[in-house]
Amino acid sequence: MAAVAAVLMRTTNLFAGSLVILVVARVLLSWFYPNMRNTLVFWVWRLSEPWLGPLRRILPVTGRMDWSPFVALVLISVARALVLEFLSTWR
Repeated sequence: MAAVAAVLMRTTNLFAGSLVILVVARVLLSWFYPNMRNTLVFWVWRLSEPWLGPLRRILPVTGRMDWSPFVALVLISVARALVLEFLSTWR
């Protein structure tokens, strides 16, 4: 059972880390008015929008500041910590 928990913990870390990189890449690309015809930009936008879009609809708009990436990073961190804490009790 401990081996299964270890694999799930590694998978959780990999998934959460990938989401963080995706959100950070989206933020950095948004500063430079990206060309959506670029394949990398297209995929970053396409993969991050399901995570950021619902948050953007919930959060209030304050000027030009989009808070959805910040909230997404906090939620990813909290979810990762909760899953890892749950999996650590399997041992």
